[in-house]
Amino acid sequence: MRIAVLSDIHGNLEAFQAVLDDIHTQDIGKIISLGDLIDYGPDSEIIIQEHIRLNIASIQGNHENALINIGLLQSFSSIAYNSMKITRKHLSRESKKYIQTLPLFLSFDQMRFVHALPPDSVTRYIDFVPPHILGYIAESYPEPICFVGHTHKLGVYECSQKKVNFFRPAEKQIILNPAFRNIINVGSVGQPRDRDKHAKYAIYDNTLNSLVIRLIDYDAQKTAKKILKLGYPEKNAQRLL
Repeated sequence: MRIAVLSDIHGNLEAFQAVLDDIHTQDIGKIISLGDLIDYGPDSEIIIQEHIRLNIASIQGNHENALINIGLLQSFSSIAYNSMKITRKHLSRESKKYIQTLPLFLSFDQMRFVHALPPDSVTRYIDFVPPHILGYIAESYPEPICFVGHTHKLGVYECSQKKVNFFRPAEKQIILNPAFRNIINVGSVGQPRDRDKHAKYAIYDNTLNSLVIRLIDYDAQKTAKKILKLGYPEKNAQRLL
């Protein structure tokens, strides 16, 4: 089965719709969303409702968790905190209830799906974890393949207790090395932080053990204008352009 894995949409409807349009051309059997559907961008409500309508399997990101966990919200940067105050006002009761139902991780067919760092963290940054620690973390859960987001940066971590290899996957198909436990960061659909402004998502084929990264163009100017119109911090718009 070919599985589309996306993360960190962050209220960016234009990026999300462009990704969905591309997914429809790729013979995808299932879509998994790794959290942070909301915040920073102007259309969190619509994106949640689309996840419900399309029955997209999703997990909590740190921004969903912060909506229901005041302790985490208080640890946010000023930009993230002020963004959440605006986002909260635009979410319906139904969407808030949906967020409360989201699990911290998903697991099926020997794959694990986590927002930030396995086995189930929504807050820890994988790129801050020393390689020797990451190798042991990768051995701590049963699935040999794990998909994450959170950093908004693409990357593949080939992990063992002896070493960790890291590389940034290109847009071409690659075969994952079965000698390692692989952690794949699928980047961000709607809030890039890697100097590449495309909307990004991954396609994993669990029959071929193959990975393809998709880089999708969208109308970032339109999203940026909506961000500023709603009074979000200017930085939220600048990151898209």
